[in-house]
Amino acid sequence: MIAAQFAPVDSAALFKYPIPVGVRLESHGWFQFHHSWWRTSDFRRDADREVRAVWFDLLSGAQDEDPVGTLPVAPKDLAWIARVSLEDWMRLMERPINPLYGWHRCICSDNRVRLYHPKLLEVTKGAARSSVVAEEKREQDRERKRLKDLPDKIVRAGGSQRMAGDQGYVLRLDQFLIENSDGAGTRTISRVRAAMEALETFV
Repeated sequence: MIAAQFAPVDSAALFKYPIPVGVRLESHGWFQFHHSWWRTSDFRRDADREVRAVWFDLLSGAQDEDPVGTLPVAPKDLAWIARVSLEDWMRLMERPINPLYGWHRCICSDNRVRLYHPKLLEVTKGAARSSVVAEEKREQDRERKRLKDLPDKIVRAGGSQRMAGDQGYVLRLDQFLIENSDGAGTRTISRVRAAMEALETFV
């Protein structure tokens, strides 16, 4: 029963949701679905069509939530995600098999209590790992490009070939530019020159 499933518990005893707040899945316009589990599940067998339809809407809506793959616990928020009225939501929740079948409470990285579904978590973790790996590769590519372009900018900013060829100096200058960026991100010659002067190594 839903009342027993979501009875108040100590948050320290809740499952710790493994995907942190803020992780977004780029190009995540679809997600894998365990169709073999679905075909043989008790939920598919026992729930009526209206409940099954709302359950699917919750499953899809959770992909746009934060953390990705979770749902809020407030009935009004769940009704909004399912795109039903609060009155209809409460009516559906009174059924023996309701739209929160299989969903459980969890504690998120920001200490909020939300809902997660183990089956959805399996595929979401895989997509999140792919997203993290892709972002790490992009960051590595950005770093390689920065370090490749910086020696030429050092010379154009008035530095010597010796400075441009000193890998340690290039790395220190790169880090200084990162830490003192105003968010614009463009490394103009004047910004490189100012950074060199700030490092007191301009010659």
